Amino acid sequence: GPEDRGLTNEDLQLCHELVNIPTAGFSSLNLAQAVMVMCYELFQARTRAPECHIPRLACRHELENMYEELKETFARIDYINHENPEHRLDKARNFLSRYQLRAREVSIIRGLCRQVVRYGSQCYKDGAAAGAAGGPKNQETG
Repeated sequence: GPEDRGLTNEDLQLCHELVNIPTAGFSSLNLAQAVMVMCYELFQARTRAPECHIPRLACRHELENMYEELKETFARIDYINHENPEHRLDKARNFLSRYQLRAREVSIIRGLCRQVVRYGSQCYKDGAAAGAAGGPKNQETG
C-alpha cells in the first residue's frame, strides 16, 4: 500500500499473515527495503534444518472457497443479516485467520458446512411433510 496509508481493509482481508518490521525511529520502510528484510529472513529460515514434517497449509484459493461456502451456509441457516452479509463473515474470517489452517482443516470446515445445509434441508422436508399431513397424530384420539 501507499507509504502514508498502508494497505486498505479489503487488501488486509486477503492477507494470510501480517508482518511488522520494527524500525528505529522511522515510520515506514520503502518497498525495496522491506522486500530485502523479508528475503533475508526467508533465506535464514530455509537454511535451518526442518524439525519435523508439517502438513501443507491451505492456499489462498482453498481459503477463499471455504469462506464462500461459509457465507452460503450462514445465509441458508439465517445466521447472517441479509442486508449486511459481510459483517458476520468478516468476524469469521478474522477468527479463522488467527490460525494457520492446514488444507485438511479447510476440507473439514467445508464438509461441516455441507452437512449443516444437508441436515437443514432434511429437517425442512420432514417438517413440511408433517405439516402437510396435519402433523403427528395424538395417540389418545387416533
